[in-house]
Order: sequence, then structure tokens, then C-alpha cells
Amino acid sequence: MNRTKLVVNDATIELVYGDVLDVLVGLPDESIDLVIADPPYNSRVVDWDYKDDNWQLRWLAEVKRIMKDGASIYVFFAPLNMYVIEGWVRENLTLKNICVWYHPNLYGAGLSYGKDRYKSSWDVVFYATKGGKAKHGMNVSSVAYQKTGKGLDVFVYPQPRPLLHKAQKPLDLIRKFVICSSLRGEWILDPFVGVETTAIACALEGRNCIGIDNVKEFLGIAEERLRGLGQLKEIDRGIKKRLKGGDETCVESNVIFAVRK
Repeated sequence: MNRTKLVVNDATIELVYGDVLDVLVGLPDESIDLVIADPPYNSRVVDWDYKDDNWQLRWLAEVKRIMKDGASIYVFFAPLNMYVIEGWVRENLTLKNICVWYHPNLYGAGLSYGKDRYKSSWDVVFYATKGGKAKHGMNVSSVAYQKTGKGLDVFVYPQPRPLLHKAQKPLDLIRKFVICSSLRGEWILDPFVGVETTAIACALEGRNCIGIDNVKEFLGIAEERLRGLGQLKEIDRGIKKRLKGGDETCVESNVIFAVRK
């Protein structure tokens, strides 16, 4: 387990390389104000996206332990595989919304998942709190509307371009969650941080972040993006060009597209 600590725009960012369950066990009780999680979706289409339900419930239980009373959580998941996650959230947290992230420019939209299935263009986002009321005390719909002009539970944001990670989420969407469900100086956890979109959102909004991933190459890219925050678009284009050019991080036809966060 390796840790890298950065200070970016007065925000403390900790990047942790290791198995998510091992890392979570080491975090103290009731230490996190907001969780933004994008776990494997239990999909059997590709090996890297599959974990069984028991594994999902283990990391969720650890996350609940380290959430403060009133802390919020957002969990992305696949619509067809969402029901075990939904059941756990309803039983152990206070479910506030089942939201939708609609991404009209889906990567690989011309591909099919089977002869009798349409390609899905939306993901579920569970929004919940530990306890009945969110500790930040804000009206999330009003804040979302004031800050972004969008206060509804359907989030229409395209996938990022360039896409550095097949499971990469839009920075503006993650910033919305950070702004609406935490306060400046608080601690945000992303257990499957990938190329650090959550950490970047935290750095831009004055929140601290712990990001965990078990792919060292992703955390290297994440650190590069954080250190070049002022030129993020240029940094991302350079990383994408390097990956396409056969950099050592590109394994199995570009590992960045072969491994989910």
C-alpha cells in the first residue's frame, strides 16, 4: 500500500494505491463527510467490470462505518445490476434519490451488448445519507440549480473527451456532487478513483480528498493531472496522445480502456 499526499489549491489530496477493502479497513470510524463511488458494475461483458454481490456489500459496509453521521454518498451503478445495491442502501442508509446520469455521447455507442439488447446510455446514481438528514444542511436541489442551472434528478452530461478511462465520469457532474453535498475543508472519499476526477473536483472546490485505486498507472496519471490543474485540457490531451502512442502504461490494447476504476 503506497500513499502520495499533495496540496493543491489549499486542498489536501491523498492518493492511495492498494486493494480497496484493505485500505478502507485502515480508515478511522466516522471520518468522512462525503463519498463518491463508481465501483465495478457486476457486468460479465468484460472481466475487469465484474465483482460479485458479496464483494459489493463488503466495501459498502466499510464505507458506512467511516462516514460521519449525516454524511452523504453517491454511488454509480448499472441499471440491470442495481437491485442488490439498492436494497442495501435502503436498509442501511436513508435513500434520498435514485438519480440518472444520461450520457448521450457514449463511448462505443455503435457496439451492441448482445443480439437482443440495446446499448445503455444511462447509469443509476444512488444518493443517500447516513441518518435522516444531511449534515451539510443545504437544499441540494436549490444549490444545484443556483450553481449549475440544473436541479433535477436526471443529470445530462456527456462523457469526457478525451476519455482517459472507460469509466471516467464528467468533471462538472462530480463537482455538482461536491458542491451540493459537502462544505469547504471537509473530507471526501472516492474508493475507486481511477484518474482522479473526484480529487480534481475537490481541489477546485476547496475540499480534501482520499482517492483509492488498485491500478498504479491510473494513480500516476491522476497525479500528473492534479499537478497540471491549471492546464487540465492540455494535460489530458497529452496523456491521451501518449497512451495511443504505445506508452508503457498501455497494456492489452491500452489498459486505460481495459480496466474499470
